[in-house]
Amino acid sequence: MQEKRSSERKRLEVTTVIRKPLSHQGATVMEFISRDLSDGGIFILSEDLSIFDLGEELDILIDNRGERYYEGRARVVRSARIISDREARLESGFGLMFAALKDDFHHMLDEQQQRDAD
Repeated sequence: MQEKRSSERKRLEVTTVIRKPLSHQGATVMEFISRDLSDGGIFILSEDLSIFDLGEELDILIDNRGERYYEGRARVVRSARIISDREARLESGFGLMFAALKDDFHHMLDEQQQRDAD
């Protein structure tokens, strides 16, 4: 599979809160842990790959210990289930692409990566 990503993925576990509108009215709020994060988006872990549709637009908040990395819209661009050679499921989830980034996002991401490396 060819990599289409233009920015480097950084393995980072942060909390991602997603608000998904319901078909009748209102919304459901769900919380996920990420596997990695890049300038373009985030991969969130989920056992249930039926909760989002490809192309679906969601409101998201990415938070790490009270520090907000991103708050805004994201589009579901990928779902994946990674399976080992022995058919044991390792992880699954969704790739979300950010709609727009603020200037301080890159700085916060670099700072967190440095803290995790120490």
